Order: sequence, then structure tokens, then C-alpha cells
Amino acid sequence: MAEIKRVYRQTIPAVKLVGRCYREEDKENGVFANKWGEWFQNGLFAPLQLSDAGEEPFEDCDACIGLCRCKEGEPFQYWIGVFMPLDASVPDGYDSVVLDAGDIAVCWVYGKEPDIYTHCCMSRLEEEGFAWKADKNGVKWCFERYSCPRFTTPDEEGNVILDMCFYVK
Repeated sequence: MAEIKRVYRQTIPAVKLVGRCYREEDKENGVFANKWGEWFQNGLFAPLQLSDAGEEPFEDCDACIGLCRCKEGEPFQYWIGVFMPLDASVPDGYDSVVLDAGDIAVCWVYGKEPDIYTHCCMSRLEEEGFAWKADKNGVKWCFERYSCPRFTTPDEEGNVILDMCFYVK
């Protein structure tokens, strides 16, 4: 059973997510795990690694990202990629989306896969006084942040921590 271990506010600068966009019809068995498998099997993250990252503009900015774009009346989008500086070039075969600077609420969801993906953070965020915020175009953004080593190195019980992040007021 998954549980929320930590909730906090983080301010992030404007960033460009470089990756690929997927839609509902790209899911298998209701999830995008098949697409993540393709990324790792085919080395799709390799062209997106910064050779000289320098100082991180914000904590955990080097993680792999699963970005959700939600707007009523428009198709759902799920992006897989990484955050890069706004001036970063986009390699052939990839696309990008720019996210505004702002505050995000971060939930550390602790547990085993696949339980960590079905845990709903919104009620806890509301309890903590957070409200999911739409951007100037009415789009609500949230993302899964697969931070090293929280997600990549299971603890002695086989549990990992997935960061679920939501733009908030």
C-alpha cells in the first residue's frame, strides 16, 4: 500500500520539457508503462542529457519526467522527457513544451510499483492548503518526477519514492 511521506512547496523557474507527447490511445492497459519501456530500451533519454549541466537551477531538475496536460474540452496529453533550460535545442524526433515559473506542491508517494501510481495526492494537498492552479490558457499541469536515488534505489523493503508535483496557487 502506498502512502504519502512528505508534502512541500517548491518554486521552480520557467523550464522547457524536451521529450515526446502521447495521448490516451497510446496507453496499454490504461497506463503509459509501455512508452516508458520504449524510452529505456531504445536509449531515448541519451540525446537529452546535458553535457555540462553546471549548477542545477532547482532541486531534482535532472530527473526523468512524466508530464500531464489537463484542460477541459481538450485531449489529455502525457509527455515523457526531461526539463531543460529555455534556450536548449530540441533534437530531431523530439518536441518541447514550455512551462511557466511558479510554485509546485510536491508529494512524496512511498511504496511499491504499481501502487505508487494510483495514489491520489489531491485530497492531501487540499488538506495542506494547496489548490491546483491553471495557467493563463486554462491548462492544469502536473508531473511525475523520477528522482535519483529516491525512485531508482529501492529501500530494504523494496519501496521507492515517486514525486508527484502539481502547479499550485
